Amino acid sequence: MLIFLSALALASVFIRRAYLISRKKEVTEKEELFDGSFDELKNQKVAKGDAVQASALYSKGELLMEAGKEDEAIKMFVQALALDALHVETQNKLAMLYMKKQMFSSASALFAQLAQLTDDSVHYSHLGLSLYQQNEFEKSRDAYQKAVELDPSRPQRYASLAQVYRSLGQLQNSVIALNKAADLDQENIDYLLLLAELFIELGDTEAAKNMILRVMEIDEANENAKMLMEELKALRADLLKK
Repeated sequence: MLIFLSALALASVFIRRAYLISRKKEVTEKEELFDGSFDELKNQKVAKGDAVQASALYSKGELLMEAGKEDEAIKMFVQALALDALHVETQNKLAMLYMKKQMFSSASALFAQLAQLTDDSVHYSHLGLSLYQQNEFEKSRDAYQKAVELDPSRPQRYASLAQVYRSLGQLQNSVIALNKAADLDQENIDYLLLLAELFIELGDTEAAKNMILRVMEIDEANENAKMLMEELKALRADLLKK
């Protein structure tokens, strides 16, 4: 019931935004993700009274979150956005709550707005994750690419981009992205193991072996590395038989 009511309330916020953009066009959440008329919306002014009331509702929502009353906090944040649709802090808190509750469609709509408002790599990264959870792999790829373009210092974002490429069946691009993650965090065993798996999928057994050996240099007792090495030996034996 919460998902339905929150989605309904959030939809009313987006309808209000669309109305401000154009009285002739009805905009859905998915259409709004990359809506080209966003600049016009950004220029809309919020009445002083609405801004004050929205700020008060946001503060109430924060207090409810701190008290663990997340469902009530969602209601406060939705009401605040109905008055001030582009209030960044409210959008961010509400989007994160939607992610926590696995309401990924609502979260992605908000993160798309936030990304356009702030051009912040964090918001593009969250957008990528929310889209990935909906199997929107191409849009997720685009969001993660923008995130690493804005801030190329975070290895986990390259790893996330690599996972999106893998889901798209673009294994070579996945290797490139994951290599970047491994370069930034050279002691991260998870990245090296995933690279080994990718190389096995690509049929590059020598590169896979090198990745596994790198893992064993860091942690010689690593069970995942041992299993991958056994898998690699079996694969090579099968190839020799052929």
